[in-house]
Amino acid sequence: METKSLIGVLAAEVVEELVKLNYSYNTICGYRASFKRICKFAEERGEHFFSEKLGRQYLKERYNCTIDYYTNPFPIKAKSAIRSVRLLGDYQLHGVIVRRIVKKKSYVKPPQFEKILDAYEIECQQNEYAQRGMRSRLQRLFFFVDYLSLRKVMDANEISPEL
Repeated sequence: METKSLIGVLAAEVVEELVKLNYSYNTICGYRASFKRICKFAEERGEHFFSEKLGRQYLKERYNCTIDYYTNPFPIKAKSAIRSVRLLGDYQLHGVIVRRIVKKKSYVKPPQFEKILDAYEIECQQNEYAQRGMRSRLQRLFFFVDYLSLRKVMDANEISPEL
């Protein structure tokens, strides 16, 4: 179900979304420059649309990066390029910026999921899950809940495999 967008249009939409999400000016400039390099790479190959395949070719040829960047740690020299490719791919597939790092002091639960998240935390405490593991378990759940919230899902019953 991959829809393809013109790569320049997609990059502009991602930059616009980064501005809306209050990313810092320097971060946005870095992504903008990275997207221009990806667009130039695509243009050199006669590609007009972004695809995961194009992103992998770019990383392989420009950064000698052939790892599966969804399951393995990022090589330091290719870290920002990988993140740029992932931003384009995630935005094209989902229409939202999927955040990887949360820099908030405390998580603010979306109101439509607050009861469910509270109940889950209580269930975990009653099952005596280790406190250390709870932090990472909840963090992964919060990423998913943020994604659902950005997609305007208002009820847990609206969650589907397509989503």
